[in-house]
Amino acid sequence: MKNDRLFRILYLLLEKGMMTAPELSHILEVSVRTIYRDVETLSMAGVPIYASAGKGGGISLMPGYTFDKTLLSDDEQNELLFAIQSLKVADRNVDTLLQKLGTAFRKPRRNWIEVDFSRWGMGPTDTARFELLKTAIMGRQMLALTYCGVSGKTNNRVICPLKLVYKDKHWYLQAFCLKADDFRLFKVGRIIEVSPTGQIFTEDYEDEIPPIEAELPPFSTVHLKLCISSRLAFRVYDEFDRTSVTSQPEGSFLVEVDFPMDSWVIDYLLSFGSEIQVLEPSELRQELSKYAQKIADHHRT
Repeated sequence: MKNDRLFRILYLLLEKGMMTAPELSHILEVSVRTIYRDVETLSMAGVPIYASAGKGGGISLMPGYTFDKTLLSDDEQNELLFAIQSLKVADRNVDTLLQKLGTAFRKPRRNWIEVDFSRWGMGPTDTARFELLKTAIMGRQMLALTYCGVSGKTNNRVICPLKLVYKDKHWYLQAFCLKADDFRLFKVGRIIEVSPTGQIFTEDYEDEIPPIEAELPPFSTVHLKLCISSRLAFRVYDEFDRTSVTSQPEGSFLVEVDFPMDSWVIDYLLSFGSEIQVLEPSELRQELSKYAQKIADHHRT
């Protein structure tokens, strides 16, 4: 707690130039005596901070002082700036913070990373929706949404949005659903319409939010042994852990994975077309063959 207060004193003085002890005590909600003790602690740590008495006096730092002299090494400054820059994907308003810290550290701006979670061709739509959800979470605003479930049916919900979660290439909205009277996980891409209700929720769900895995539907898994053509090597490297892949002498890949045994796995395997062969289990191989035949019959008629 004290270290945090010392850092805030430094930041305030870097930003304002000079402040009085009463001003600092009011902002930091401590006594004037505590402020003077903090000033002494900083001075003993080698920070060039001093207090001047009389009219127009106050507490200030020696001109030209920057954090790199005492608090953070050059590498630590870079790590801090890089970490904040990576947050731009979740908060578009970090540029001001980056500018302030860059000035304090006397470092030029380097756009070393750019992360964009929006879908191809849907950048403005996804960004606007993300901003709406983020604003609702921060402002504890209840939302009305129209959602498409896994059955394909749409339904209307009123929710208290709590957290945005990015997992396995998808954004999820974790919320308390008034209709279900329980916590629910909504895939952001399946939210058809969303708008604030104008109501604020006051309940504190923070300590009750379940882990995201607890809200996923239960499923059993099956061990698959697959042979995938070398022509789809890019998908093998994109979608499977290296420890589950064995390169074959002729160039194909032997992949062994555990997948949920539901309709999803059929659709997924069909996406490889004729470049995949299911070696095990034999039941899945037969089911896949029947499904492919059904698709062929459908297009033939």
